[in-house]
Amino acid sequence: MSKVAFMIGNGLSIALSKDFSLRTITKKFIESLEGEDKEFLLSLANFSNDAINFDDFENNFSSLEAALESLKRYSLFIRSPVGLRMLERFRLTDPQLEKHEEVIDHLYKGYISKILNLIRGHVTVENINSKLKPFIEFLVNKINNSSKVYIFSLNYDLLIEAILLQYIGTKCFTDFCYPSGTLRNTSIDKFDFNPQRNREIFTSSEMKTELYHLHGSLSLFYDYDRNRAIKLRSADIGIEKIYQKISNNKIPLIPAIITGGGKSEKIVEYPFDFYYRSAKDLCDCGHPNEFYVLGYSFRDKHINDLISRWIKNVEKYEKGFRVVDYKLDQNEKNEFKQFVKFALRKKGQIPNECFQFDGVNAIESCSGTIQKHKGDC
Repeated sequence: MSKVAFMIGNGLSIALSKDFSLRTITKKFIESLEGEDKEFLLSLANFSNDAINFDDFENNFSSLEAALESLKRYSLFIRSPVGLRMLERFRLTDPQLEKHEEVIDHLYKGYISKILNLIRGHVTVENINSKLKPFIEFLVNKINNSSKVYIFSLNYDLLIEAILLQYIGTKCFTDFCYPSGTLRNTSIDKFDFNPQRNREIFTSSEMKTELYHLHGSLSLFYDYDRNRAIKLRSADIGIEKIYQKISNNKIPLIPAIITGGGKSEKIVEYPFDFYYRSAKDLCDCGHPNEFYVLGYSFRDKHINDLISRWIKNVEKYEKGFRVVDYKLDQNEKNEFKQFVKFALRKKGQIPNECFQFDGVNAIESCSGTIQKHKGDC
């Protein structure tokens, strides 16, 4: 039996609803801002010589993240013995950068919470059944007839998770979180992120399908009181208004997502480091015999690197590699093919058979390939 990998991009979510497009989310986010929140974002964009980007909200966060990181670095220096001696020697006033950090961090968490709240709620069983049925049948068939399935999700929404829960069941896949009681001072069930404990608790059949949140998800949080990542049920997030509470500093959680600039640097931070390192190891060994890339833009260098590693470590990659997107115009198709070739640093052309442009519901199976160096993995 083969091992199958799926790389899930924003295109799958757009196939469910156009409300998932980056442009739509960004427009709603900017329109939702009022008063000082909107004024600050506009001022920050002007300071960085950029205009507000109405196509991709992540671009609007880059300047904010850069400001926060600069503050953190200089604050660490000021608190160090060298920094303290400098303040004393040159009779400088302590700038109290901790307060600056708190303000910027609060704004950032507030913006992120607004974005995630906009995304949440679009995934329903009714929509999935009516708009993604052919894709679901393909996915379930692959899961049932493969020895292992790896799903690498790049989306914050819970679409692929909802599909897995609905069609294969909660005991047939894992994202490396396990039941661990309730969130402190609440009745909300929580699930601690702990890959080792997860492997000890669940059987091999429950671990057959592995879900990797490479950029985080709506249900994944960092609990800074306990210094660990946790997961909450989607229903509880809505009922308990988790994002609103985070924005108002009423709950000790931070959304565990990667957004804005510097994704390649953030991917090595907890808890994303486990997801990314595991995906990298799988690709370095050429473990998946089939690799389906769905609705992905090929604009993230660290994700492109994973795909390139897999291509280098299998025999005749074209037999197991499929890029699934939705494009009607032939010029757009040709431009996209060239862009993918450039993104993956391929010298020769990627064969036409590797591309499918009729959308996720028209996805077709490939024959599959094999590892190059079985003895090394």
